[in-house]
Amino acid sequence: MSRTLPYLFIAFIGIGFVVYLLVADRRRVRIQRLRVKKLHASPMFEAMRPMLVRAQRYSVESLLIDKTGFTLRFLFPFGYEMHFSMADYGYPNLTLEKQEALLLLLEEFVPKLATRECYSFRSVRSRLLDGSVEYQYKYIMRIDYKNLLTRAPYYDGTLQSQLW
Repeated sequence: MSRTLPYLFIAFIGIGFVVYLLVADRRRVRIQRLRVKKLHASPMFEAMRPMLVRAQRYSVESLLIDKTGFTLRFLFPFGYEMHFSMADYGYPNLTLEKQEALLLLLEEFVPKLATRECYSFRSVRSRLLDGSVEYQYKYIMRIDYKNLLTRAPYYDGTLQSQLW
């Protein structure tokens, strides 16, 4: 009995720690969801709505979110790019929490970005000279999906083989 008591105590501590982590994660997700709702109801979202409507209609080649705003690059027309700068609309730079909320809002508003078969997601962390850390979030179209979209107009299935 005296040998099992320390193991039982360690097991209860482990179970308590796992429960604490689950509760903390649930709280973090709830707070993040509230930030997304607040951002969705803000006038800043109304300013970026025309860009997001355009992003729903066209094929987004890449999306970059940083502290100054976000940049959308489209596959068609080639080289077309839209940039939403916070400073242009009189807003301060985004904090890390607001960047994550903007990321979740863009995933909800342009749902094709969240498909893993079409887009890859990267989080880039860079340390500045003053010791602070900046994050950038990137959605980049996968090569095979990009090739599929660029070849789609030529592969409609109606072309017949011709004898020359």
